[in-house]
Parts: sequence; structure tokens; C-alpha cells
Amino acid sequence: MAERGAGQRSWPLSPYEVNVSFTRTNAAGERENWFGPLTPITPLAPPEVAGRQWDYPAGYNLSTLSRPFEPITFSTLRALADGYDLLRLVIETRKEQAARQTWSIVARDNGAPSATDAARIAALKSFFARPDGIHGFADWLRILLEEVFVTDAPALYMSRDRGGHLKALMPLDGATIKPVIDPWGRVPQPYLDGDRLVYPAAYQQILKGYPAIDYSVRDLTYRPRNLRVNRVYGMSPVEQIVTTVNIALRRQLYLLDYFAEGNIPDSLIGVPESWTPDQIASYQKYWDAYFDGDLGRRRRAKFVPGGVAKTFIQTKEPELKGPFDEWLARIVCFAFSISPQALTQTVNRATAETQKELAEEEGLAPILAWAKALVDDILAAEFDAADLEFVWSDSHETDPATQETILSGYTSKGILTINEARAALGRAPLMEASANKPMTLTNAGFVPLPE
Repeated sequence: MAERGAGQRSWPLSPYEVNVSFTRTNAAGERENWFGPLTPITPLAPPEVAGRQWDYPAGYNLSTLSRPFEPITFSTLRALADGYDLLRLVIETRKEQAARQTWSIVARDNGAPSATDAARIAALKSFFARPDGIHGFADWLRILLEEVFVTDAPALYMSRDRGGHLKALMPLDGATIKPVIDPWGRVPQPYLDGDRLVYPAAYQQILKGYPAIDYSVRDLTYRPRNLRVNRVYGMSPVEQIVTTVNIALRRQLYLLDYFAEGNIPDSLIGVPESWTPDQIASYQKYWDAYFDGDLGRRRRAKFVPGGVAKTFIQTKEPELKGPFDEWLARIVCFAFSISPQALTQTVNRATAETQKELAEEEGLAPILAWAKALVDDILAAEFDAADLEFVWSDSHETDPATQETILSGYTSKGILTINEARAALGRAPLMEASANKPMTLTNAGFVPLPE
């Protein structure tokens, strides 16, 4: 019996790729190969390349520039942050909000510290009171946050004594730091060479256009806040709104020229129609010179032939402030999670308070969390104090009577011990054993809760 379809016409759809036929076939793999995905090309890289973080340019470490291969330079970011008044005010406001917070160092288990722990905590508090040996903690934090907000390249030089112990955390200009990468696109980490721990160069400081100093991860703490998998540099809030800031800067220059130059006329004044253009220009120079230097009369009038003056009375003044300016302000404030209510049209009180609380929660809290993580890592790595942590004091409620009521309720319900409540008030712990046990208040007095 002849096979179905035998003898029927068939023709190629493309003379180089595929044939179309009415003949049915059961050849193995025919369905997979018909316009299929095909077998991938055999990889060219050796197996050891597995795990490379990103496709960095070849010879990346040979560059003698900080922030190479990036479209926006550090100097541009600093110029934008310093040149736009509103952006600078927002940055300073956020820095001030963070710097005014109170802090402490406590045990992670929230128990009453022993005498040894109390001594360690006191020594660490003394160190972080002046982390760089010069500035107080608030000023030191402001220096770091300036780098975080503008360049996202905060860098701390780990100054050590002869014994290798940390003695100061000295801020460096992050714009001079160039991270070095290993073959996998990451910052080189310490490794063991026999019995010796080797710290390879992880960062280079570029000074005068040349690589000046090599730093290892033990010498320099480099902590961008907004890292990306395909970059070694962070992306600061200023970089995120570069286009908006450029527009706003040109808007500011326009307004500055309006008040400084007075080049937009208030009115047009007619002259005799027989005057030539040279005569009009000559009289215009005389008129401008007459009012030159007098800021009260800088709104200069313009002389035109009489026919034009008869049909035109006064030119329209430009809009100095409008919805577009508010929109620019909202974008800048949103980048830093700052409430724009002081810069835009007024809203009702409830909405304003909600915006303020939201800005505190979404903007300030992540910044404080970043600073806490930085200090906690230093406590664990440099002071062997992983059992201690840096904490921000709760500053939402400062009324002593209200605070007493809250703590009394916590201790009477067994949520806090007496010593934990005293620690919240900054008081020394009691030596009584019962002060470290949770208790609940009953009609018969305090009753210890079972452990």
C-alpha cells in the first residue's frame, strides 16, 4: 500500500532553510527542529568565570579616574547640589533631622548589663562621641550624610595605633575613591596564603589625576547606600533627579535675569515715524543709560515707530511662580521623602500632619537604619562587640508624665522589667534580683511571672 501523500507536490519555503511538504513523517526530533530554538552556542569562557557579577569593561582597574565609565561625574553631582537652592535646603533639612537624634549603645538581649558590659559600653560611647577624634557624633554624621545624599560614596579611613587597634573613623572625600574589582566584578576580600591573612588592594585614592594610595577593606570602610548589581558606585538621590535639577537651575537663571537685567519691557513707546533705525537705537541707548544703576527703574521701556505704539499699550509680565515651580519642588522633596507642604499651596491641618509623619517614616527611618548598620558592623568587626548594638533613642514622646505612664503600664503587665524601664530613663539598674524579672501587678502586689 502506497504511503499517504506519496507523489504530491512539495516545494522549499526558503532555498537555504526549510522545505514544506505534504508528506507525513515520524522521524525522531522532527517536531523539535521545525523552527525550533536550536542548540545554544557552546560557551567560550572557562568554567571558572561562573559567578561573575556584571559585564564590566576589560581593564576596568587600569583607569586613573574615579567613577569611570559613568555618564555623570562626582563634580557634576556636587555642582548640582550646591547650585540649586531648593535642593541644598532639602539636603540640609534631612541632615539636621538625622543629626538631632539621640543614640546609645546597649546589649542585644535587652537585659541588665553586667559590670564588665557596662564598662565596655561606656568605652564605646566615649569613642563614638567623637568618632574621628575631632568632630562630635552629630557633626561626623552630617559629613557622612552629605556624601550619601550627593555622591553616595561615603568613605571612612580606619586610623589605627601601632597595635592595629582602631583609634579613629576619619571621613574621606568619596569622590577621590575608586573601588577595585576582582575577576568576578566584586571588591577583593582577604584570603589566606598559607598561615598568613592577605589583604589585597580593594580601593585606590585618586589624587592629582594619579593613583595615590591603595586601601584594603581593613583600611577603608566604603558604604554606598544605593548599590546596583551592574555598578560599583551607588546612585544618590541627587543623581536620581539630575534632569529635574537641570530644569530647575535654568528656571532660576531665568528669574535671576528678570530681576538683574530688566530685559523684559513693561511698555513700548512710540517715536516719530520719520526716525531712522539708527536714530531709534541712539535714543534707546540714551534712555537706558539714564536709568542704569537705578534698580527702582530697571523696567526699561522700548522705543518703536508710532504705528506700532498706537496698537499696543503694555506688554504682559511673565509668570514668576506657578504650578510648574511647585511640581519641581515636589519632585525634589519626594526624592528625599521630605514633606513639600512648606513649598506648595496650603492644605488642611490633618493632611499636613499626615504628610509630615509619612515623610518621617519613609525618609528618616531608612537613613537612621543605614547609620545603625554601619556602626553595628564596626562594633562587631573592630571591637569584638557583636553582643552590643547601636540604637536610636525613641524621640517621638518627650513628655515625662506620659513617658512615666507608658513605662509603668509596661512594668505592671510584665512587658518590661523594672531595670529595663530604668534603662529607658537613663538610670542605673537596681541590684535586687527581682528587678530583672518580669512581674505583673495584682491586688496583692507584684507577682513574678513564671519563666
